[in-house]
Amino acid sequence: MLGKLSLRNAKRQAKDYIIYFITVIISVSLIFSFNSIAVSEDINELSSYMQGFSKYITGISIIIILIMAWLINYTMKFMLEKRSKEFGIYEILGIEKKSISNMFTLENIIIGSVAFVIGIGVGTFLYQIFATIIMKLFNQPYQIGISFSLKAIEMTAIYFFGIFVLVLLNCRRKINKTKVHDLLYADKKNENSIIKKSKGNIVIFILSIILLIGALSLTNKEFKVPQNMNAGSIFIAIIMLIIGIYLFYISISSFIVKRYLDNKLKKYKKDNMFLFRNLTSKINTMSITMGTIAVMFTIILIGGNVALLLNNMLSNELEMGYPYEIMISTDDGDFTKFKQYIKENAKIKDMYEYRIYNIGNLNISKAFEGTVFEGTNENEPETVLGLTDYNRLREILGYEKINLQEDEIIIHSLKTAEKMLGQFKQESDIITIANKNMKIKGIKGENLAQVGFNGYIYTIIVPDSLIPLISEEETKLRNQNNTEEGQINNEQEYEETHIYTFDYSYNLVVQTEETTNEKFYNDLNEFIKREHIPLTGEINGKTEEYHMEMPHGSVMTKGERTSQSKSFYTIISFLAFYIALIFVMATATLLAIQQLSDSEKYKYRYELLKKLGIDELQINRIIFKQLFIYFAIPLLIPIIVSIPTILIIGNMFTIAVTIEEIIRNIAIIFGMFMLVYGIYFIATDIQFERNINGNT
Repeated sequence: MLGKLSLRNAKRQAKDYIIYFITVIISVSLIFSFNSIAVSEDINELSSYMQGFSKYITGISIIIILIMAWLINYTMKFMLEKRSKEFGIYEILGIEKKSISNMFTLENIIIGSVAFVIGIGVGTFLYQIFATIIMKLFNQPYQIGISFSLKAIEMTAIYFFGIFVLVLLNCRRKINKTKVHDLLYADKKNENSIIKKSKGNIVIFILSIILLIGALSLTNKEFKVPQNMNAGSIFIAIIMLIIGIYLFYISISSFIVKRYLDNKLKKYKKDNMFLFRNLTSKINTMSITMGTIAVMFTIILIGGNVALLLNNMLSNELEMGYPYEIMISTDDGDFTKFKQYIKENAKIKDMYEYRIYNIGNLNISKAFEGTVFEGTNENEPETVLGLTDYNRLREILGYEKINLQEDEIIIHSLKTAEKMLGQFKQESDIITIANKNMKIKGIKGENLAQVGFNGYIYTIIVPDSLIPLISEEETKLRNQNNTEEGQINNEQEYEETHIYTFDYSYNLVVQTEETTNEKFYNDLNEFIKREHIPLTGEINGKTEEYHMEMPHGSVMTKGERTSQSKSFYTIISFLAFYIALIFVMATATLLAIQQLSDSEKYKYRYELLKKLGIDELQINRIIFKQLFIYFAIPLLIPIIVSIPTILIIGNMFTIAVTIEEIIRNIAIIFGMFMLVYGIYFIATDIQFERNINGNT
């Protein structure tokens, strides 16, 4: 009999809590699909950087488990409260509490097991989609097929049923400890209001606004110049933000009541009073829940945008920093071994050797004051490239050639620094190079490896006739630098006394028919000459001699960097998607269950409206308004706070990401969030109307 009753109740609960049931299925499917990715040998072997993916998945799974535990616990609490009268009647009829708790446990195990099995099936399908996306990202063939990973199923089962068992044990304890009277009237209870007095609420409300503004101000201060960022201040800003959000939702009900009651015209207009009473009573008793949901929404909106910014930066950095397939620098110009290896292991489309020069600082870096580039290239030598070499590099990349007069130069920069240097040119377009006044003809922003290969951020392009004089100046600077370095005894003195950090003088760029791989890069890197400089320093409290390795060149390949970037892109994107979707579903489900669970209570109120002559269409409109406001309130602070925060944090990424990309990211994340959130809102509205109107 107990089994039949449990099975009947399980069917009824699945119908009443269909949104929760679907959310659990999707959550299980996501956990399973990501665990399958983590244990997939095919995916881990794509790149050496992907081998740590499983560790990241495991770490993120801890967060997901906590969120799922919170959601399941909250939902079961509502189930228990809704059915408390039923359980109280069972007890009055003589059924033991142990039998009642066993029945509740059994029916929830049935629901959980069904959701788990369906979730594994959906997760298998999702895994195939995710695996196909990853494989295509790495340009690898992949055959879609039905496959199960026993390890992934085992991990998912441990996560899910571990949560389920703990929550059920907690529910059993509540049933066993609750008196009959409390069971009969448990559905009448609400969450307690944290602040009882309205004056206290207003003080708390003002304090919350101060904390939120303070958090934004502190964040803006720290991210304005990322190089000087203080981790402690950022942590304080995060704490202020979280506390501010909670205090806002603790006090918002009282604030709305005060503002609303002062405006009698709005209060008595149409159905405003009815809506006002429904909402304020619910918000007042759900302040902590609303605050938690708002914190999660803020994390989703800010975290999602940061993830996209990281992906943009990786993509743009690859585009700006690696225009050529192979880029090699040395200080002696001997590329013999490199060329031989490249010829034997790749099909060469084009190859070119050239020389770059370094001269004294020209103070061009002042163009970057107050920007993310501030401090870069300051007091460091300027990188100079001859016009012939510059045009040859442009030709390889398909850019048009540039002409210069004998007294003209061009500054070639990253596209993200082009505007700043353009303003610098407007203020002063004459620069003295090798004792000659040269006019800045223009600023060019095409991708020419301005990320530490052909200079850092920018390079000065000069007529070939000026190169001999520039070479003489470089020789003097190097001699002076070498004299100073010859007197260095330890690494600290090296950092403090050397005049300049010179770029490697000789460069080789190669375009190949096919993309190179990580092994190709590692093999080329072995040809770099390395010198071990003897130094002395304090190690474990003792002064000892040691050696500092000094490479005499560097190797950069697009293939290796692409593999690295794609790995990070995959890890960041999938983890961000994983967290964000779980967070949105969990919070939206909670809001939906809150309203649907109270639909029986609201049914009586709406029945009174019908008796007063309001038809079903108007009732549905009132329901829509009530749910819309209820779903919108948790979004209020997250949207207000997240947009300026994203723009502030985005300042750190403007070294490689444009402001247009930042704004586009905001639109993408907000659009995706509102789409998922909107689906839950519409589903809740439909089910709520059915509950109120008695439709099935």
